[in-house]
Amino acid sequence: MKLLIMILIATCLSVYQPAFAADETSYTCPMHPHYISTDPEGICPICGMDLVPVRSESGIETTTSDTSIEISVSSEMIQLMGVRMASVKYTAFGKLVRAYGNVQANTRREVVSASRLEGWIADLAVTAEGDLVQSGQLLYKVYSPQLIAAQKDYLAALEGGNDKLVTASSQRLLSLGMQPLAISGLGKNQNLIEKVPVFAESSGIVQALEARNGAYVKPGNVILKLQSYADVWVIASVVEQDIMFIAKSLPVTLDFPSAPNAPAHGVVDYIYPTIDPVTRTLKVRIVVDNKAGYLRPGAFADISFSVDAGERLSIPREAILHDSDGAHAIISLGEGRFSSRKITTGITAHGQTEILSGLQSGEIVVVSGQFMLDSETNLREGFSKLSIRPTTLVVTPETPLSKLPLDEKDIALMDHFVDLALYFHEAKTDGYKVDPAFLNPALEAGDKLKNKFTNSQLVPLITKIQAAITDNSKSSSLSHRLSALMDALGPWLLNGMPDHYKSERIELFRDLDSGQTWLQEKPQESHSLSNPYGSGEVEMVPWPTRSSNTSHKTPPAVADPHAAHH
Repeated sequence: MKLLIMILIATCLSVYQPAFAADETSYTCPMHPHYISTDPEGICPICGMDLVPVRSESGIETTTSDTSIEISVSSEMIQLMGVRMASVKYTAFGKLVRAYGNVQANTRREVVSASRLEGWIADLAVTAEGDLVQSGQLLYKVYSPQLIAAQKDYLAALEGGNDKLVTASSQRLLSLGMQPLAISGLGKNQNLIEKVPVFAESSGIVQALEARNGAYVKPGNVILKLQSYADVWVIASVVEQDIMFIAKSLPVTLDFPSAPNAPAHGVVDYIYPTIDPVTRTLKVRIVVDNKAGYLRPGAFADISFSVDAGERLSIPREAILHDSDGAHAIISLGEGRFSSRKITTGITAHGQTEILSGLQSGEIVVVSGQFMLDSETNLREGFSKLSIRPTTLVVTPETPLSKLPLDEKDIALMDHFVDLALYFHEAKTDGYKVDPAFLNPALEAGDKLKNKFTNSQLVPLITKIQAAITDNSKSSSLSHRLSALMDALGPWLLNGMPDHYKSERIELFRDLDSGQTWLQEKPQESHSLSNPYGSGEVEMVPWPTRSSNTSHKTPPAVADPHAAHH
């Protein structure tokens, strides 16, 4: 517990130290340590106290360069954090991949006996599914008038001694489905065979029997199907992360709970091309010898693939850290210096992870305690990517409006007030009432800006603007409200971002008699200049020629004031 408290204190102290270059000394306020500066003669903008050099009480210091962020950790702090290190080296990656599967029939061993002519089945020797059939065994006989006519032609050709005719008639018998063994017997005995025998061309078990004695068959009708189980397939399901280890012809070790005497070895015959999207597994086909007949389709199999992946560059698996950018590791640079480096990883086996890029053999990585170091380097890198000093973000009441760190969204919020000034002007000159519902977006925008820039000139400015917007007293005319709004907006229009409104073709006018101002879009042919304060003489007030805050991004265009009430 004591060690944990010390680490947490060290981390908290380090959080407020932004990333400065190695040759710069940091200064802070004794009363406000979160304020950091590089100016040795500076003062704290919060309390006015002189700044003092920063002292690293956490034992962690920072060095930055154009390519990396380095931190230096004292030896005492390394011991407290329990830092352990290991070398990047080549390691043998032998791996045992486990999978499960089940036995299936080898469809290459399936034989179909189908009729090639019209006829009737006779003397069916196979009577039921599951019957064992040996190669050359009589399956059934078939009576076919067409086959009898072909036999007569063959016998006539034999009797006439015409070799060409004998060959042609013999070929016709083969095409009609008469097997060579039966044709040979016909030629030897030269006696017509009324019921032509059909013999099994391979051994197997009757898987399907589609005909019975006396059945009439046509060409293409299946009589029976034979399936041999001399060898079987085991269909294995390999999890997605182990697919890279599997290759064709890879030896496999098998264990069958229902058949302990079955062969314990097989060979990968085929790797299926797709992954099951539900189980996230890939099917692999394994051929297993089954001449002894121990294996039955459907039996469960426990499968092991012994993979020898050779030597690969690797580091301990626990040394790898992951974030949104991918994998990285903490590198020891010697003398208590550390840096974070992105890496590309490969396979993982026996507690080691392959390194494809990012590290070289002999380098040292942190295996334990790297989370603290990683947090520190990420913090430093975050400050470095800002490309600004934290002091530039300090906003005080003395910060000019043109120097406020406003982004596009902030400027768009300020544009709500300009839109209302345009809206008030048009309502006055066109003679319609202001809809109170149209004021709420601007009021909400003001609240957001005041919450964000609490210690700035925007707060009193926006408060004055909101007061002008919400002034609904009976004595307050629309002209009075417009005048009050423009008076409050003046500092922002002339000192904030005048270039922005000039680029949006918005012009500022003044009534010479009263000195009151208003905003109006640059007069076009469709409409002319309109004085909301009467018929006195008018002058256009030129926008200041100086550039607005160069740190501002180009804001979106000012919304069309007509859209709110048309």
